[in-house]
Amino acid sequence: MLLVVLCFSLISPGMALEVRTIEAGDSSIDVRIFPAVGNRLLLGFPCDEGKSLAEEKTANSLAEDGIEVWMPDMLSAYMLPKVRSSLADIPSDALTDLIREALKTGKQVYLIASGADTELILRAARYWESTEDAPLAGAVLLFPRLFKSKPEPGVQPEYVDAVGKTKLPLMLLEGERTPNRWGIQHLTAELGKGGSQVHAKVIPAVRGYFFKRQDANRPEEVVTSQLAGLIKVSLFYLGSSQHDE
Repeated sequence: MLLVVLCFSLISPGMALEVRTIEAGDSSIDVRIFPAVGNRLLLGFPCDEGKSLAEEKTANSLAEDGIEVWMPDMLSAYMLPKVRSSLADIPSDALTDLIREALKTGKQVYLIASGADTELILRAARYWESTEDAPLAGAVLLFPRLFKSKPEPGVQPEYVDAVGKTKLPLMLLEGERTPNRWGIQHLTAELGKGGSQVHAKVIPAVRGYFFKRQDANRPEEVVTSQLAGLIKVSLFYLGSSQHDE
């Protein structure tokens, strides 16, 4: 049985959040929760050691619009450094325990992550679908970085093992000002091999990791301020995917 311990914190004026410590897998995981009264819940694996200021502002905005947001601190839970290789050391059963706890709210649960962290939500979805019957609503992949190794010109890219192994509806968002946008069609096809309906959209005038950049340009600042709306539109597309099935 999962043990949930409640405490409260404040990150900045007007941004109260609830922090729960959940026993998941073989570790205690602190989860930043932005509660909301609506029937949708976003579960993200930010792997940021609790330092995601832009994401927290977005989560607060989403919660005000009725979308609850859960942000588990996976790196701190497993005492891992913030490097891509740490993702492999996060157990799949911990991810599914968090999904199970989120589903206990009775809400529609969506997964969300950005960059290399998108590997975690694909792995979580794959593992969940292989062991559980309760459906997830979909997943949002913000500028996913899913290559096994650095792509070489003229060579078909290889992706991490979790790609193409889930039936979950997916929304892929990529910045227009990144070389990765030219590989969207190929990645979309690979993601769909497991049965997923995949939507892919290019965000004009921004680079990847736009809301994490210290050198953000004006368009990136504007899109970051509108990130909650972008995510809401993504959930609309994912909801439409479910109705089409």
